[in-house]
Amino acid sequence: MCGFGLLSAGTPRDDNRLPPELCATEARSDFGMVATGSPKATRAAVEILERGGNAIDAAVAAALTLGVVDSDASGIGGMSYMVILLANGRTLAVDGTSYSPMSIDIERFRKFKESGRTYGYETISVPTTLATLEYARARYGTMDMTTLLQPAVETAEHGYPLSEIQIIWTKKYYENIMRSSAYMRFLTMDDGRTIGQPGDRHCRPDLANTLRRIAKEGVGSFYFGRIAGEIEADMIRGGGYVRKPDLAMVRIREVQPLHTTYRGLDVFTFPPPGGGAGVVAALNTLENYPIDFLARDSVERHHVLIEAFRIAAADAREARNRQRSFGFDPLSKGHARDRAMFIVPGEMIPEELLAASTDPECDPAGESTTQISVADSQGNAVSLTQTLSRSFGAKVATPGLGFPYNSFLEPFNVDKPQCPGYLQTNSPCTTDMAPTIVLKDGKLFAALGSPGSNRIPAVIATVISNMVDRGMGVRDAVTAPRVLWGGVSRKRVYLELVEPISEADAEALEQMGYENMTILQYPTNGDDTMAKFGGVNAIAHDPRTGFFNGVGDPRRGGSAMGPRVVAPHE
Repeated sequence: MCGFGLLSAGTPRDDNRLPPELCATEARSDFGMVATGSPKATRAAVEILERGGNAIDAAVAAALTLGVVDSDASGIGGMSYMVILLANGRTLAVDGTSYSPMSIDIERFRKFKESGRTYGYETISVPTTLATLEYARARYGTMDMTTLLQPAVETAEHGYPLSEIQIIWTKKYYENIMRSSAYMRFLTMDDGRTIGQPGDRHCRPDLANTLRRIAKEGVGSFYFGRIAGEIEADMIRGGGYVRKPDLAMVRIREVQPLHTTYRGLDVFTFPPPGGGAGVVAALNTLENYPIDFLARDSVERHHVLIEAFRIAAADAREARNRQRSFGFDPLSKGHARDRAMFIVPGEMIPEELLAASTDPECDPAGESTTQISVADSQGNAVSLTQTLSRSFGAKVATPGLGFPYNSFLEPFNVDKPQCPGYLQTNSPCTTDMAPTIVLKDGKLFAALGSPGSNRIPAVIATVISNMVDRGMGVRDAVTAPRVLWGGVSRKRVYLELVEPISEADAEALEQMGYENMTILQYPTNGDDTMAKFGGVNAIAHDPRTGFFNGVGDPRRGGSAMGPRVVAPHE
């Protein structure tokens, strides 16, 4: 029997088994739910819902606010993906894929790559987040952009408390950040410190002014008007490739989400060039195992998860490359059944059995990312993931504008034309971001997504399996310790050594051949290892009680909150 524990209180859990770093509070509301990577962004979205806005409005407000408080991972200089469930039951994806600029100089970029640098103006691709948010708002929202910008403006002007993970990443990239006077300016505290302490209040006056300009002049100013001119002038000065025609040619696409079923639930996730193919392939593989097997804590279950994620990484790559010359659909249920037969207890699948292509491996962009999940009482829901690629993106900013630029060009190669990651004019920037919405009987079951680079599909599939196979509530599903696989070319097992995952389990996995392992023990040592295990900000709905539940992943300081009351919808 398939137990949907999410629709009640979930499987009881002894919180004493979890370290404090993995404990989280589950929010509950009758009127909707918001889960984001920051309490400020969560509160901004909740206020929009309480004023009568819908889930799309709230998600846009949260995304804009995250660009202020979580600027190491998001902002109007980056890109965003959205999967939306409308109240009428329709699902859609809003594709904000960034593209390489038209003026890209391949030879100069090759010299840049040979220098070994991973940041700077040369890594900046065309920013699309603002256009993505405006597209969703204009098509499916109910409020004007000026209203939705206001929480971000106020947060930038009056300040926000620094989080522990922001301090960790600032220290990690401190030397690179300090090379840009404009970037250093908006990271500097009022008392002159460039690295604060968790809880210190930080203001962003330049960004507040830019957001006010967008509210007054319209989003078009960023892509056609005065702000576009300032961006171009700075790119020319700094050696970047983005120009006004690149900004003016930004076109946001509305596409069909990838769809699969899992134990009778409908799963909608983001298609290529995003990472949803990995989520589909992983779930299709796991569905071949009995629920009672996946519900038990055992090294055998850990082994199956790892191999399912290895299979998914290979098949998702095949789906992204859109190659069908091998006579199979890498995302079909039948293919997943065949692949599951490769999994032999106690053994790693030989690499040659997984290789579906002779193309060289090219990793998608992405290191620092953030997730927004929102549902309203009208039946709308949004899963939105946004990124700057690496933490703090390119580590540069235009003086006076106050926002960081992405570094999406950095992963591209210039030596292998047959590789999908070969840099050309207008090349799409691929990522593993996979915002996902799950439906039960046509109604919202859960909305979730995660940061985590090439581990994102494994993280999302893990949480879905926890909810469906293990009968966990949304909080327990998110905070349960994870066993992940690190993708195609960076081949590594990631293991949180938290009960019920034991040292004996880790040793058993090593004996199976998984010698390259990142093992996280708690308490952590203050680095970014905890963040490598994702940050699933998730919401769920119980149609029997009408309650919405939500949780922010404690691994990245996530936050969840529901509206207390909702104004009448006009």
